Amino acid sequence: MKYPIKSMLPIILATIFFACKKDNTGGQLIKLLDTVPARQYYYDDIFKNISPEIYGTWKVIGTSGGFAGNGYPPDFDYLLVKPNAVFGIVRNNSLLTTGKLEIVERPPYDLLVHFVSDTPPNEVNVEIISDYEKFLVFQSDTLSLYSTCCDRFDTHLKKVD
Repeated sequence: MKYPIKSMLPIILATIFFACKKDNTGGQLIKLLDTVPARQYYYDDIFKNISPEIYGTWKVIGTSGGFAGNGYPPDFDYLLVKPNAVFGIVRNNSLLTTGKLEIVERPPYDLLVHFVSDTPPNEVNVEIISDYEKFLVFQSDTLSLYSTCCDRFDTHLKKVD
């Protein structure tokens, strides 16, 4: 009886080790934006004093809204954002497009942005690029991209890095 337990010990220890290992997906994915120069769109960072919490890797966790209110099937996996308002859209670990975020001053929205893609929207086929105007709401480690109208889609993301 002692032998089977001893032979299973390495498997148990390996399982514990890998289960406790931190997921570094976000850290690896943000490197995909290294191909975009820091000052590609802006000389100074437009979010530095407004919402620096936007920086990082955001995983899509759900959608809502639309005519029926059911949302849409997620069409990308991660939103990457780095200083100077550079963003990237990732699907299946591939960078679909890059672009810039533009802040739009329009009351009553605290933080309204446009996702301006370097690739035409019809080539990217991602909802937040086609319907590019969203207002941002941060709640702890969650970011919601809300549309400005009732029958358009919203996307909800969780920060992973």
